[in-house]
Amino acid sequence: MEDRSKEYWLELIYEALTGNIDRDDVTKLEEWRLQSVENTAFYEEVVVFFEMMEFGEQLSDNEIEAAYKEFLDKKEVKVVPLYKRLLPHISVAAALLVAFFIGLYVSEPKNDTVVETVFAVDKGSKSKTILPDGTEVWLNSATKLKVSRNFGREDRRVRLEGEAFFEVAHDRKKPFIVETSSLDLKVHGTSFNLSCYPKEETRVALFKGSVELLSANGKSVMMKPDDVVAYRSETGKFQLLNETLEKEYAWRDSKFIFRNEKFEQIASQLERVFNVDISVMNKEVMSKKFTGDFVQNEPLPEILGIMSKVGGFSFKIKGRQIVIY
Repeated sequence: MEDRSKEYWLELIYEALTGNIDRDDVTKLEEWRLQSVENTAFYEEVVVFFEMMEFGEQLSDNEIEAAYKEFLDKKEVKVVPLYKRLLPHISVAAALLVAFFIGLYVSEPKNDTVVETVFAVDKGSKSKTILPDGTEVWLNSATKLKVSRNFGREDRRVRLEGEAFFEVAHDRKKPFIVETSSLDLKVHGTSFNLSCYPKEETRVALFKGSVELLSANGKSVMMKPDDVVAYRSETGKFQLLNETLEKEYAWRDSKFIFRNEKFEQIASQLERVFNVDISVMNKEVMSKKFTGDFVQNEPLPEILGIMSKVGGFSFKIKGRQIVIY
């Protein structure tokens, strides 16, 4: 393995955590991480630090220093943060890396620390990330993806809450497993869309490869390409749906595709995508079904305006609050 400085690996880890890393560097980073216990501990400590910084936010210099002091307090380490003097022209993200590097090895690593990398996407946003094995993941609004600390050792295990499209890197020796609150998915080199928002049915759409669905009650289903399967934990039953794959992954292409769907389900999607709260005063509207195609650059008032004419309802918008009458 090529001998590099710790600063180099810090920069590479940062690129991996932000999803701005190419496949060659992903492989290089993963090989370095597994090369020794010290490298693995270093990698995991960096991940913990980023999560303490509420990773992904743009922080001011004062916020960076305050967060770094908080990190040192939690680690019971007494170190003066000198990163601003060392690199006065560094970016906010790089400053976080340098601040971490100054204080990290003064403390003793805690081997019992449970580490998870968490990728979180707020309402009204989407994101793409690349996992250490090269798997590409697109995350929809209001989604969390958790990657276990042992990812890539014996298996590749992640946990999803929300919706994501996966392009899984092929590896026969290390199965890729996605855990949800209602079932697990065991996949190999596969492309699929998974929706598992709280209080909604779990839906899996398979584009290529194979996916085995494993429920908590011991039932399993083997999917083949073009299958769309729904699962409800209340009934413990799988259902093969007559849906098109385009509808399932339309969100990735910034589209809305409704096919005879109840307004209740549509409203939930609109809330997530536009980061709004919808209150329905006219309860009859909730069960009405709609069919339509929209693109997400169409403003929400226009989308609701078209639906209101078909569904016979009215609405008012005040900031992020929408009331359906």
